[in-house]
Amino acid sequence: MSKIIKVNIKDNPYNIYIGTEILNNIDKFHKEYFNHRSKIVIYDKILKNSVYFKKLIEKLGKNINIISIDSGEKSKSQKSLYKLYNSLFSNNVDRNSVIYAFGGGVIGDLAGFAAATYMRGIDYVQVPTTLLSQIDSSVGGKTAINSSFGKNLIGAFYQPKLVLIDINTLDSLPKTQMISGYAEMIKYGLINNKKFFSWLEINGKNIIKKNKKDLEKAIYICCKSKADIVKKDEKEKGQRALLNLGHTFGHAFERLANFRSFSHGEAVSVGMILAFKFSYESNLCKKDDLNKVHNHFNAIKLPSKISHLFKDSVKAEDIINSMKLDKKTINSEIKLILVKGIGDAFISAKINEKKLNVFLKNNGFS
Repeated sequence: MSKIIKVNIKDNPYNIYIGTEILNNIDKFHKEYFNHRSKIVIYDKILKNSVYFKKLIEKLGKNINIISIDSGEKSKSQKSLYKLYNSLFSNNVDRNSVIYAFGGGVIGDLAGFAAATYMRGIDYVQVPTTLLSQIDSSVGGKTAINSSFGKNLIGAFYQPKLVLIDINTLDSLPKTQMISGYAEMIKYGLINNKKFFSWLEINGKNIIKKNKKDLEKAIYICCKSKADIVKKDEKEKGQRALLNLGHTFGHAFERLANFRSFSHGEAVSVGMILAFKFSYESNLCKKDDLNKVHNHFNAIKLPSKISHLFKDSVKAEDIINSMKLDKKTINSEIKLILVKGIGDAFISAKINEKKLNVFLKNNGFS
């Protein structure tokens, strides 16, 4: 039995299915939602020989084209996007076709943006295979590629027709990627669900060890939390920005590292600790909350210091300039997601740049 979450977005409602038998039944999902329409599977090349990819292709059966994408953040580029367009044209993909995005967040973002823009939009299905993509990037319809100016700056809000989350695909996921995904998982507890954070304090290590029962529960809670926020604010005009806790810092780190050296989850992990520290130093939250978060990150082995990401020194000024390219920034005024405590995040506008500069210099930046 799979768990079902209904994402009730006006004009674009869809279901998220979570379970351990999703891929075994993907042919039935296709028949129910798309009848006999042609299928295109866009997948991460690294998964070519995985048992789950073979299962996907076997179950989807006839009338299928497959397109591989190189692994890694470098594939979220204009070059990769246009190469993908050419593959779609070469395979005679039309508006009656359905794209299946099989892989992590990079594949979901790239394939989703291609679906949003190819022939002005065709249907697509998210089939996320990493913890991070299952609880975050596959839900909510954010699709994008990166620019030399920053992460996810070229994109569209384009909702999938389905999200199919098979927990079994995590079986072969390296521990480092489980920890990276866990950073996004704990975010949901930190922004608006203190009870979930407390549950993770007890059960977090089971998540990293891939306990199926705990994984299913945690993935469901995360997806439900995101669905509830997205249906109220699909285009990120307000409260959806809360999902960016730690991301304004994290995206700046990723850009300055040219999207190499560390994962998105690691960057966001350090970013969330900085957001809590900045909140504490701004007299917004208690020291106990900061310590609780810091201690749990250490227990899970999530990075919490900038020195965990960068070997060489990084200038505070460069971080701030990169933060100004964040999508939430208006008129060069940086917005941060800050906290009044665990489970109580809010959007803080007009951050004092001098104060932020001093704060960064006191936390490992030159």
